[in-house]
Amino acid sequence: MKNIILTLIILFTLSCKAQSPIVNIASDYDSDDIVDGCYLKDVNNSFAPFIGTWQWTNGTDTLTIVFSKIEMVYNNLSEMYTDQLIGKYKYVENGVEIFNTLDYDINANNAWDLHPNYPKRMLAPMLGACYRNTTLADFSFMDYLKDKGEVAKFELLDLLTDLNGEFNVTQAKLTLSNREHWNVNGQNPRDPEFTIPNNITLTKQ
Repeated sequence: MKNIILTLIILFTLSCKAQSPIVNIASDYDSDDIVDGCYLKDVNNSFAPFIGTWQWTNGTDTLTIVFSKIEMVYNNLSEMYTDQLIGKYKYVENGVEIFNTLDYDINANNAWDLHPNYPKRMLAPMLGACYRNTTLADFSFMDYLKDKGEVAKFELLDLLTDLNGEFNVTQAKLTLSNREHWNVNGQNPRDPEFTIPNNITLTKQ
């Protein structure tokens, strides 16, 4: 019985993939191209230069960011599938680990879930990559310790492509910024600062 159910699930998944109109995530698509059930796919492997481990070090302070790609993530709000570039981070300050999300198990089924310990924040630390061009991606950034979700820009600084079509990049800049928030009684309810360093250059490991 379990084998039958598993077979049906696989067939259903393959059927969904076959029926989903594919839109190149790196193309100049418009609203007419985005229909319910469509699939924004990384057709040309445009996410590849971002994928991997990046690190910033300043004395005994270290920030590590690891990017990976998850294929065909379904978003209930937009009712479409997208390939997602997911970021996870670990920050060490004065040799002491401040926060570590590197062991978070993020997959296509839970990428949009809420964090079990921070229910106002997403489980994925950096999610929703908006592909701007070959060197820039935007994310929703979860700062769990400050209980806020803001914006992260990750810009590749020295992207080159060799004769074999392979991407070579060694440095990138991380920029964090706050979204607009309503003031409560004349005061901003959120700390404008971030737990991790901002406006820094990271090196690919």
